[in-house]
Amino acid sequence: MNKDKLSLEHWQILQGTGASDQEGMLLKPDADGYIRMELKGEPARMGGVSWTPEQYLVIDMLADMDAMTTVDVSFFKEHPQEENEKNVLNYHMIPTRRVKMAVRLDELSSRRVFLPTLPGTLKGHSNGRPASIAQMNRVEILVHPGYSHYFRSLRLYEIYLADELPDMTVIGEPMVDELGQWIQKEWNTKTHSIKELTDYLHGEHEKLRGGGRYPDGWSRYGGWLEKKFDATGYFHTHHDGRRWWLVDPDGYAFISNGVCYGSRMGVHGFVDRMENLFSWLPKKDDPEYRDAWTTADQIAEFVKRNGAEAGKGRYMFNFARANMIRAFGADGWWDAWVEINAARLKNWGFNTIGVGVNNYFDEHVMEYLAKAEIPFVWTLKEFPQTKEKVFRDFPDVFAEEYAENSRVFAESQLSPLAGNPYLIGYFVNNEPEWKFQEINLAERVFAHPAHLASKDALIGWLKERYGDISSLNAAWGQEYASFDGLLAPRERLNDFSLAAKEDFDRMHALLLEKYAQVPGDALRRVDPDHLNLGMRFSSISPREMAGCEYYGVLSFNRYAPNATEALEMAAAICDMPMLIGEWHIGGGDKGLLSHGLLSSPTQEERGKACAYYMEGAIHDPNCVGLHYFEMNDQPLLGRFDGECMEHGIIDICNRPYDELTAHFRSVAGRMYDLADGRTEPTEVRGAIVRSR
Repeated sequence: MNKDKLSLEHWQILQGTGASDQEGMLLKPDADGYIRMELKGEPARMGGVSWTPEQYLVIDMLADMDAMTTVDVSFFKEHPQEENEKNVLNYHMIPTRRVKMAVRLDELSSRRVFLPTLPGTLKGHSNGRPASIAQMNRVEILVHPGYSHYFRSLRLYEIYLADELPDMTVIGEPMVDELGQWIQKEWNTKTHSIKELTDYLHGEHEKLRGGGRYPDGWSRYGGWLEKKFDATGYFHTHHDGRRWWLVDPDGYAFISNGVCYGSRMGVHGFVDRMENLFSWLPKKDDPEYRDAWTTADQIAEFVKRNGAEAGKGRYMFNFARANMIRAFGADGWWDAWVEINAARLKNWGFNTIGVGVNNYFDEHVMEYLAKAEIPFVWTLKEFPQTKEKVFRDFPDVFAEEYAENSRVFAESQLSPLAGNPYLIGYFVNNEPEWKFQEINLAERVFAHPAHLASKDALIGWLKERYGDISSLNAAWGQEYASFDGLLAPRERLNDFSLAAKEDFDRMHALLLEKYAQVPGDALRRVDPDHLNLGMRFSSISPREMAGCEYYGVLSFNRYAPNATEALEMAAAICDMPMLIGEWHIGGGDKGLLSHGLLSSPTQEERGKACAYYMEGAIHDPNCVGLHYFEMNDQPLLGRFDGECMEHGIIDICNRPYDELTAHFRSVAGRMYDLADGRTEPTEVRGAIVRSR
């Protein structure tokens, strides 16, 4: 490995204080809890060292704090085209242990949003327009306080460029106990022994094995017996003149109150090159714990983002499964889990198993669903792609390749689900990565170096709009000799004039319409009975609304204190049924490194905040459901992409957060009165905090 050191003395400290010593540099945060450092130089030559796209920027560090360490590495162009233009490569790191943050510099191309998870690192993101290190003459490192109750210091051992990954082994004492909990932290519901664990789980099993039941007045599917529409044998939508509803197969009004990954017992987390952080791990060939081990190539979302080859040989362990195995044995744990979990979901008032129901290849999904008899939604895999992509995962939607791949996609994905009355519908995609960047897709089409079918289609639209090139030139303030001149790759065409911007906004919408219509038509031909639940966008704004007419239900995630603002904004553009595909409010009082995308300081405040969110959404006339993310707390040291949140309904020892579930039961008991307008949503708001 070739290594070019970036002298710590060359970095200017902008926030916080620091002093060099024999080990490197020790930095202390400022009064607000931040550390910021800057390195300047010539383009692709900062700190007196040449930077190339093939290199990794490596930060060898140890943070003394009690939550994940958030690090933004921001790159600034010598000649920016926009004010405050920058590219940010962001990682969350394991605290209190010596770790290396290693980011390949060609990630500045912004070809994906989620960066690969490496030992010692948690979730990483890329943000910014496609760029290159050759354009950059300044880099800045910002360390956040996050959710930490304390942030004492940051030890930097060295920062350097390397042409390959260094040894990524994490250095330090164990953090994870034999049950999967944080050794160094205490909380009031922590499980302190295997006997305590097994006694509790056997007690839960005995209590719940007889099965759970929905609240009084609910149908066998979880619908509302007081309001009946036409029965079709499948879930469908209906507007009663006042609001939108889902309708269950027997014809009863239905609001989908769901839990994402609701069928899952625990979450697998990486252990490779972090084995020393675990006080106990069974051998990988131990027959007792075979169901607790997997490799990353067996995780569908990992494969989608990184490819199967990247996951082979990268071992992951599921402590929640291991804990069930301890209590019920290798041959009995799964049946016990189904009995416990299905009863809990119904008792808490959940009538839907949400997205991710089919995300692990070894979950026995169809068997679980048959036993549980709870309605579910399905996330389709292998969304149709094209060889040339417009931006990140957005395909060349006007290409014949997209149409053909959509046909294959529909036939392979939907055929096994045909005729299942418990299936509410399917998400066509899951959080498309192009959506995470504020960008005009049409601008990216015209900037693309390849001759895309979508470029031909958009030029055809411009010809129809303007008739001749002189009219386009007059509107755009340009001097093209012919429409063929638009075939040459060029960035920021939408900045030519106000008319150009308006044209590109419309062409952006045309791309989205085709994006939704082509697979939507193919899916409807294969399965006309189940609902198309849309693309399940990571969030919603007017920019994604084009093409919504091809969905049966518009789905989007909403991480905020309430969902009503987003629902009202979307309804103003397209009056149709809407589903919140993900939402949560995590807890800040237990033993994990992250408390969720937003959280509450106690479980009781968390329950109040969740009730406020749920009741407001259910009362909205366009909302036909919302799915809580997620059933399980995530692993202390991160799942397949590094997420490590205390956001579950149950912890890693399969104990529910009782204060939270009490509020879930209360809301479920009045859910249909809220939806029907017979009662008003609560005005009580629980306390909420966000990571800084």
